[in-house]
Amino acid sequence: MFKKTLMAIIVGTTVFTSVGVASAATLPPVQKPSLAIDLIVDGKRVTLPDTEPFIDNAGNTMVPIRFVSEKLGADVKWDNGKQIVTIIHKDNTIVMPVGSKNVTVNGNTTTLDAMAIKKEGRVVVPLRFVSETLNAEVKWDGAWSAVNIVSPEYQSKIDNGAVTLDRWGRELRANQNSDEWILMSDTPDNVYKIGKYKIYHMKSSINAPELQKDFIKEDLDRIVKNVKEYYKLALNIDYRSFNFSTYYNTSFKLTGHNGYVDPTSYQKLANFVKKNKVIVEGYAFPDPDTIYYYHGTEFIRTKFKFRVLNSNDLSQFNMDSFNPTEASESPKWIKKGQWYETYSDVSLFSNSQDRNGTLKVGSGENMFRKGYYVYKGLK
Repeated sequence: MFKKTLMAIIVGTTVFTSVGVASAATLPPVQKPSLAIDLIVDGKRVTLPDTEPFIDNAGNTMVPIRFVSEKLGADVKWDNGKQIVTIIHKDNTIVMPVGSKNVTVNGNTTTLDAMAIKKEGRVVVPLRFVSETLNAEVKWDGAWSAVNIVSPEYQSKIDNGAVTLDRWGRELRANQNSDEWILMSDTPDNVYKIGKYKIYHMKSSINAPELQKDFIKEDLDRIVKNVKEYYKLALNIDYRSFNFSTYYNTSFKLTGHNGYVDPTSYQKLANFVKKNKVIVEGYAFPDPDTIYYYHGTEFIRTKFKFRVLNSNDLSQFNMDSFNPTEASESPKWIKKGQWYETYSDVSLFSNSQDRNGTLKVGSGENMFRKGYYVYKGLK
């Protein structure tokens, strides 16, 4: 059992496992990992059951149209035989054939930047479609990789003060009755009840509402982007394309440390990935409103979404779960191919006096600290 500490940062990499490795003929094709994109619709961060937004090779941001449309109050119908999506939104009827850039709105044809396609059984469309055909304002914030979609009705609520948003366009709960957290309307109560664990044992602590005041948006955007980039690496592993040197060097760049990271743990992980034929897919969605300081360490509460597509041992699928120390565990509840949503705290670390400007992922044991995370299967 090897130790994972802040000073010898051991970076997580997801290794998904299944109780019997599939044959080569049934394995999914090797995928290019995607950076997590937060999807915010009318002030609420959306949790999707499977397909996530992504940026295609031409630079178009693609979103799953059913969930966005339904969040904006539209009715969505799918004709599987003709491969056509019909969206009824207010007084508009929108017809979109898969594989075509041409969309018909009330009988009039408009051409999109990119065609609608199917991905994992979901129809995804270019983001421009949402603004042009569903009459919603769309903003892309590349600083922390997020799409914010606002309907005219919701904008009216913002304008008249009926709702209050944070710096990222997410809706605050009307009743901010916590000294510990900034409460968001899209976050379940049980997420705020997850305990806080100690890495160091200094006495000082600063809760999220107070610590937020010390950070400018640019610094928090950078921290969120860093955690997303780290888990783009750590939650997307395919034994067929896994390269130890690339993984180790990228991890070194994305983590906060004292200038040296022992490669031994990475090599053990690499051996495990190859031996167990691990394929895993996942994302991290850090919440910038939750950053706090606890006994010498900054943390940011993070939503994870992942699934194990192939492996021999379902309980060990990344550095967070592989050969854990006494503080963490290998989750025994993983089922092959099932998407999961978990919440836990990602530790942050820096040796610089400019901590706010240099904090990075600080530990490889974030996702499955014993007693300090919640999980559920997505449907």
